[in-house]
Amino acid sequence: MTALLVKDLMTIQRQLKTKVLYLLPILFISNVFGQGYFIFPFILFLLIIQAVTALTYDELCDFDKYANTLPISKSEIVLSKYMLGLFLMFIALIIALPIVLIINHFTNNWETANYFLTFNLIIAAALCMLALLLPIYIKFGSIKGRFVLIFLCFIPGLLIGLFDKYFANILLVVSKLQHLSYLAPFIGLFILWLSSLISTAIYKRKEF
Repeated sequence: MTALLVKDLMTIQRQLKTKVLYLLPILFISNVFGQGYFIFPFILFLLIIQAVTALTYDELCDFDKYANTLPISKSEIVLSKYMLGLFLMFIALIIALPIVLIINHFTNNWETANYFLTFNLIIAAALCMLALLLPIYIKFGSIKGRFVLIFLCFIPGLLIGLFDKYFANILLVVSKLQHLSYLAPFIGLFILWLSSLISTAIYKRKEF
């Protein structure tokens, strides 16, 4: 599995270098407005999406056909993508957190409680995003997967429209559960684990 992870990192390294240029305007905006929070989710999601990029490259070069001739299990092939996503998330934290702390320190914009809440929710959202993207792209591929993802993006708006009368009450309940925000990353990890089981089952049924 380590070899698969190294292969994926080598595959996306050029993409990662070009993505550094995207950070400059976001860094400028965060510094001007004194909001270090802006750059944290941007870096996090920018790196996590590279796990999907690795899947796309594998599809383009038919790597799965070759990988299934190697003495590695299909579950290891799938798990390597999840490990890649978690590794990229760890790298994003290493890059983003010092930048956020420096910006907030010099702008005197620091509220520990709110920062902790925001940090946990962003981490949980990133884990859920990874848990959603990988099964879709493994099942449908890069092209069809994009259309499926676009379709799924309309569902939250549809639900809000159908239950708009209760939306304010839902937000009130969520606000009262802020003190449980420290559980959000663990819930995200649990969802990611369930997603890995689904992805493994999908991959084992695929024919190459």
